[in-house]
Amino acid sequence: MKYSMRQWRAIGLGLVASLCLVACGGDDDGTTANAPVTPVTPVTPVNNTALSGTVLDDATGLGIQGVTVRVGSLTTTSAADGTFRLTGIAASGRTTVVFESSSYAEGARIANVVAEATTDVQARLVRVAASGDVPVAAGGTVALPGSPAQVTLPANGVRRADGSTPTGNITVRITPINPAIDTTLMPGDFLTSGSSGNVPIESFGAMNVTLTDSAGAALNLASGQTATIRIPLASRNASVPSTIPLFYFDTSTGLWKQEGSATLAGSGSSAYYEGTVSHFTTWNADQTYNTIIVHGCLKDAAGVLLANGLVASDGIDYTGTSTVYTDSSGNFSLPIRSGSIATIVAVNGGRLSNTVRNDPSTTDITLTDCLSLGQSGAGVTMKLTWGALPSDLDSHLITPSGAHVYYSSKGALVSVPFANLDVDDTSSYGPEVVTVTKLMVGTYKYSVRNYSGYGGGPIAQSGARVEVNMPGRALQLITPPTAGESASTNYWNLFEFDVSATCVITVRPVGTYTNDLPTIPTSSTPQYCTPV
Repeated sequence: MKYSMRQWRAIGLGLVASLCLVACGGDDDGTTANAPVTPVTPVTPVNNTALSGTVLDDATGLGIQGVTVRVGSLTTTSAADGTFRLTGIAASGRTTVVFESSSYAEGARIANVVAEATTDVQARLVRVAASGDVPVAAGGTVALPGSPAQVTLPANGVRRADGSTPTGNITVRITPINPAIDTTLMPGDFLTSGSSGNVPIESFGAMNVTLTDSAGAALNLASGQTATIRIPLASRNASVPSTIPLFYFDTSTGLWKQEGSATLAGSGSSAYYEGTVSHFTTWNADQTYNTIIVHGCLKDAAGVLLANGLVASDGIDYTGTSTVYTDSSGNFSLPIRSGSIATIVAVNGGRLSNTVRNDPSTTDITLTDCLSLGQSGAGVTMKLTWGALPSDLDSHLITPSGAHVYYSSKGALVSVPFANLDVDDTSSYGPEVVTVTKLMVGTYKYSVRNYSGYGGGPIAQSGARVEVNMPGRALQLITPPTAGESASTNYWNLFEFDVSATCVITVRPVGTYTNDLPTIPTSSTPQYCTPV
């Protein structure tokens, strides 16, 4: 029987340097005189505070070239592999990093930027889903085929940024965002402002809309005009409200702002929220919620408690996230939705901890054990998520010693095989998280099984993705092949990786569908690598 049961931001220490110059001299007779002073050209301090990271296509996991990365008035452009670096950033505990491309919906991440350090920012963008032209004079509707997503514009209802009225056609681009599959697709960090500070919100679906004229100039609704939007329902919550507030993302503050409301219509996969809006950006059907606090701690593989570790939650039966940092004693207090289930994970120094899943509670929770980082230079995690169908995908890890880590044999973090299925999910979306805390020399194999069967929904159409975190490597996002799957191929074999005696990892992509799990080696005594 199966047991039922998500980037991170880098931190550092700001250093301030000062220089004092003094000149003086003396005569042979002991009297003091002013010595000649050589003029000194003032030195302009160098700002070494920077952001770096990668922009990925959420569907393919590949880097996106030509994305404009913006913080305030500072910009840079992503390279062919999606990587970027932006320098001269002001240190701030809350910096909004905006990602813009004509082929993708606008994205935004919130970064904790520390002086004289490079902060890592990872972004996943959703490709524009539908584009259509409507006449300025008559207005009209643009819809996404096979989806309830659509926008209806009024006649003569748009203006350019300078207030002038365009002629001809409006090009409308719409992109639904499904945070139930991946919360990192949502701009920001699921916060809105409240009377006593920022408060968390839970999403039931979002959509980005952009308008341009025939010359490509940005358009928006004129003052006093409104448009009607339909946002496809997307939620991990089984209880869906019939009416819900609408929020839009404010790139200047990095917060969601409430404006208007929407009403639920349709049913099943055709359900949507309909409402009217007075301007275009990313709109989100959300509600705020009450929280409880999860108290815990973070330690390394040697048991040392760690300060300044980033701790994050990701809802399982609701679509929302939260983040905090551990204090000087390695402790944290993390808010999650009251009465709900979430996964909790930490990152420190580029290393991930194991992932835990809380039981639902309406009172504060204290975790029994600290979150624990893997061996330095040797920790590996694999996080599987997917959509509503199929209901059950399973992670399978085969170790060099012949151990098979999966739902019936979950493994262990602090003893052989030093690999564990931290979280197992059987009711859509995931996550399933496998953590390796100590690496064996030899070959590991990672696969995903469609436990529900092909008839319950193919893997290739499930929105499945696996996040792989390995030491010394950027976070990798793997999505399933579109060809080769059938009713008899229940296993998606993602990759194998070889581990040397010094913990050097060599990854070999596989990317196939097969009838059976890859061969499990004969059980043997494990040999563990030693990082150098």
